[in-house]
Amino acid sequence: MEKTLTDEEREKRMAEDIWLCYFNRYLFEHGTISEKEYQKIIELIAIRKSKRSLKRDAR
Repeated sequence: MEKTLTDEEREKRMAEDIWLCYFNRYLFEHGTISEKEYQKIIELIAIRKSKRSLKRDAR
């Protein structure tokens, strides 16, 4: 059985997602990663988010 997330835990996870998106965009804009890598990371972040929401919705 999975525990219910507190508001603080939800806020922390949202902040993590925002930072991941920010750093991904920063790396792309500064030529550190290619557009293909940028898009792949965007997909991975979205998958990460959807897995969490699926778990939450299953309760």
